[in-house]
Formats: sequence, C-alpha cells, structure tokens
Amino acid sequence: MRRLAINLAELGYPVLRFDYRGTGDSAGDIDGHTADHWVDDIGHAIQELVDMAAVPRVALIGLRLGALLAAQAADRHHQVSRLVMWDPIADGAEYVGGIRSSIVNGGTQTSRSRVLASDGTLHFNGFSMPPRFQESISKWNLHDQAQELNLPVAQIVSHESDTFDRLKQQLSGRPGFYSELAPAPHDWNYVDHVGGILWPKPVIDAIESYFNQVTH
Repeated sequence: MRRLAINLAELGYPVLRFDYRGTGDSAGDIDGHTADHWVDDIGHAIQELVDMAAVPRVALIGLRLGALLAAQAADRHHQVSRLVMWDPIADGAEYVGGIRSSIVNGGTQTSRSRVLASDGTLHFNGFSMPPRFQESISKWNLHDQAQELNLPVAQIVSHESDTFDRLKQQLSGRPGFYSELAPAPHDWNYVDHVGGILWPKPVIDAIESYFNQVTH
C-alpha cells in the first residue's frame, strides 16, 4: 500500500494512510471498540486530509475489510468524492465466520498466531478481533448497501468470485461505476513468517490507472 500511496502522490493526489485505533502505530488496543469506531477513524482521516491538503473532497480506497468500512464512511461523509473497493469483503458476518472456522478447523495448521481465545476473541495474522467488534462488523453487508452508495464507485479485483460478480451486477449502470479484473495470484493475501504481505502489482497498477483516467 505504501507503493500505491507514493505513486498516487506522483499523480498529484495528496495521500493519507493511517492505522485504525488499536492497530499498528495508533494508540491503545482494540478492546472495547467496534467497527463503528473504525468508521469514525476514517472520518477523522478525511477531515485531516481536507485540512492539511486544503482540498474540498477526498477519495477513499479500501482493501478487503477496509472496503466494507470505507463504504460505510462514504455513506456518512459528504466530503467523499469516490470510493475504490479492492477485493471487497461484502458480508461482515461471513467474514467473521470464515476466520473463526479457519481457526477452529485448522487442526495442526493452527499456530499461536491464529487462536480462538476463551473469551471469544479471534487472533489471526497479528490482529485481534474481540466479540464486540465481531458483532458490530457482522451487521454490515455491501449487497444491502450497494444501492445507497450515491457516488462514483470503482471495484478492482484480483480474481473472479460470485461475490464480486454480484456486486458488479448491483452497481452496473450507475453513474461513475468502474470495474476491472487485474489478475493476481489467488492466494496473495496472506501474512508471511516475518509479518509481511506481497502486494499484487497488477492490482496496484490498475488502481493507479483508474485515478490517472479520472484525473485527465
């Protein structure tokens, strides 16, 4: 994502990347927070970029779960000019259930980094998701929200899936909708032994190309 941010800056876009509260370099931990708090964080980031770059509106780029969160933020903040969804998670409940199932059914493949704690907290890929957060994110569904997104939306995906096809069908024909398949290894989204992810260049290039098109 850092490479994408740099390249978008080179196209003339002021760019802001941030960590949600309780993650990365942000203060505190995730205990006691909900997905709505993370959407609030996006709102704070929007206002920070508006103030720092002296721009009236901003575009949001969300990867996987970030796309579901960004869609919520786009619906709540009038400063959002467009939404870019990269391999979006469409169903919050399905997402949480999939993580829990992979941990519970992982058998000998489940490591100390992928644990279901006694209080129901999910620990995976260096992150944790307490029950309260799981409950809040499980209420959101992009399929239900699609028709309420009253702004240009781009869906850029690294592989084909029924979920992506359904979202495309729901959004097709709406002003400003853009869709692109940028083939990348289907299993690119995993954390390696040193905590890194190898971002797929075809998707990065596709997002840069999209912004280059809407700029000119």
